[in-house]
Amino acid sequence: MKRLSLKSFLIGATALMAVATAATPVANAQEDYIERWKAFAKETGLPEHKAWADMLDNDETRKLEKEWKDFRGYTASSLIEDADIPGELKPGLIITKDNLASMPWLSDYLPKFWIDRLNSEWMGVKGIRIVPTNHYYMQKALLDATKKLGKDPFTINEKGELVDRDGKNGVLTKSGLPFLTPKNGDELNWLFNAHGVGTEDLWFNPVLMTGCSSSNKVERSYTGNIWWRKMAGRVGKTPLGNVPGYEGVTEAGSLLLTSPRDVRGLAGVRLRYADADKDDNFRIFIPTLRRTRTLTGTNGQDPIAPSLELTWDEWRSQWTKTDKRKFKYTMVKEGFVLAAPEVGAAYDPYRPDEAHCALTGIVDMELRPVWVYDIDDLTNSYQYSKKRIWVDKELYYTQWMEMYDRRGNLWRTWDDSRWWQPTTGRAMWRSLIIPNLISQRHTILSMSSDWEKVDQMDNSLFDVDKLRDKR
Repeated sequence: MKRLSLKSFLIGATALMAVATAATPVANAQEDYIERWKAFAKETGLPEHKAWADMLDNDETRKLEKEWKDFRGYTASSLIEDADIPGELKPGLIITKDNLASMPWLSDYLPKFWIDRLNSEWMGVKGIRIVPTNHYYMQKALLDATKKLGKDPFTINEKGELVDRDGKNGVLTKSGLPFLTPKNGDELNWLFNAHGVGTEDLWFNPVLMTGCSSSNKVERSYTGNIWWRKMAGRVGKTPLGNVPGYEGVTEAGSLLLTSPRDVRGLAGVRLRYADADKDDNFRIFIPTLRRTRTLTGTNGQDPIAPSLELTWDEWRSQWTKTDKRKFKYTMVKEGFVLAAPEVGAAYDPYRPDEAHCALTGIVDMELRPVWVYDIDDLTNSYQYSKKRIWVDKELYYTQWMEMYDRRGNLWRTWDDSRWWQPTTGRAMWRSLIIPNLISQRHTILSMSSDWEKVDQMDNSLFDVDKLRDKR
């Protein structure tokens, strides 16, 4: 939204033009975004909006946000200020079926799935409220590690692996974010991969996974725990560097179901290797059979449990192993998208009902600057012919994802809200929606991120033979 404030005019009239032009827009955006949230919360009068504004309004948040802004040279607000965004698209706007036709530009920003929800009984909503744009960032330790990398620390080889200056696998030898200004889909894919799960250790305690029908009724519901650990290039938490005993492993995820009774004790562990030629170590304990199965990469395409749209390959939106021989990564465009804000520490912006199958009224969304890239299957054997991912320019994570079947039809989408901490830059999750556009069924996940117990995690959680005994 291009505009010149009185403050900017006065600064420009009393200072060197070059300095004013370069510094003022980002500085003003940094000063304003918290104040915009405070004013917005006062206007709506909603306690959840005030709770979020209060979480932003502190010196720790301002300091960390400024460090990332100074390093990147932009914020989400400054990118919006410099873009040609419709004037009506601003905080406070509530999009409904009654005013939808008056906004022909809306499809450039709001995914069709959400536009359709305004006139649908399946996952229908009364309105979509635009909230102020946040400024996101990651941990201070990750910022420091990224600065130490210097200029052009990585290349990408013919297999799609990240390679350091010494020709070694960069995921195992270096820490920090690669390709902060990606020039192509391969670089953007590695920047996205480097986000991981937004923190070095993750614990959902519990996670509720609900499979829902086209009439917004519960078909099947599961409760469990999910853990995640960054195994290489750790900078924020001990053990630092690479985790002993997991040589060659970049990250690990595990799941333990605690209900319903017929699947209680099902445990799964997946270890991701940096070597593109080495398959994941993927093992599941099946309590009804009292045996452990070793799975292959193709099993990652299976739903985690019956009635769920969530597959093992979508644990953090996109977790298919990078391999340029099997997939093509193409930068599509840059732009903006309306997506759920990462306000899970204060409230759930989707506002689901108690059964976690229907949405109760107004969904909150914010305008985000993104890169968009495609992952096209080259093998003709993967479940999706293509994934299209909208990657946030501040958080380097998915703001929206579309998954297409083998015929090219839109099959599933992904939309989530993170449990992001403004004071630390760490993130887990609050909620996730995965609709199946073909069957008109959907899955909603509600996560309780355990910020206390996550510091007590140990590696036994990533050994399926030990994990199964925790049931």
